[in-house]
Amino acid sequence: MDSRQLHYFAAVCTYRNLSHAADHCNVAQSAVSHHVGNLERELDTKLFVRKPRGMEPTAAGLRLYQHAQSILSALDEAVHDVKTGQLEVGGDISVGMPYSVIQHIGAGLMSATLRDYPRVRLLLTEGLSGVMFDSLLKNKVDFILAYNPPSDQIVTREVLVEEPVYCIGTHALLGESDAPITFDAVLQLPLVLLKSGALSRSQTDKPHVLNRLEEKARLQLASVSATLCALEAGIGCTLAPRVMVKSQLENNLLSARQVVEPDLKRTLYMASRNDDPLTTLREEMMALIRRLVEAKVAAGEWDVV
Repeated sequence: MDSRQLHYFAAVCTYRNLSHAADHCNVAQSAVSHHVGNLERELDTKLFVRKPRGMEPTAAGLRLYQHAQSILSALDEAVHDVKTGQLEVGGDISVGMPYSVIQHIGAGLMSATLRDYPRVRLLLTEGLSGVMFDSLLKNKVDFILAYNPPSDQIVTREVLVEEPVYCIGTHALLGESDAPITFDAVLQLPLVLLKSGALSRSQTDKPHVLNRLEEKARLQLASVSATLCALEAGIGCTLAPRVMVKSQLENNLLSARQVVEPDLKRTLYMASRNDDPLTTLREEMMALIRRLVEAKVAAGEWDVV
């Protein structure tokens, strides 16, 4: 049994006549007769009593007609829902991401949402990667962008970009050179570690590197603004992407040197709960973010490994 058979069958029940049903379905009368006959053979049940002036549904035919109306109506509703959902996306959606990612794509995301999705209401939340990951687990956001989030069986992660890690501080601490700096040399500097709760993974996913950093750092801050204050005041250096201090670098207030030996990098993921049904709205917003990240990388505005 398929939807076409049900469609022809329902038309015959409605019009009580093969010719009229065929006209309604815009097919030959023989096609309607053929499919109704196949349906009767499949169900091993007489659905109509053939009369000289038409077709009269049997009791079994009337029962099937009730089911057919519900099924065909549900199919029409499904088609309409999918088509209209693709044409006009609407609803509320919450997205979490770190400060440095907002620096890259925040304005583009807000502008594109207002321009292209007039029925969407966006809640954009800034937070450290660890905090955002915790918010995702607690269903406080629909999806997040986070650096080096831990693996979790209920979370689906998608790599967006890998970027190098820089040692950032004043010229007094780092010197005037912008040449790479070794990790051992970094450990000799006063360090301010940007830390998100129990997670420092956002700086690097190398456990032995994190351990040495945490042993060395006397100041561990869970605030981007407090970290920026410490950097500008010359209290210490930190590990972060260049975009976090973009204006300070442009004004020559701070210096950034890429960390090498080992080369440090961090990976930006887009993550969502795999037990949360994918909606058209979330699918559209995730695709928009992918395009924004790809455009920044292609334009050379996002440092990549």
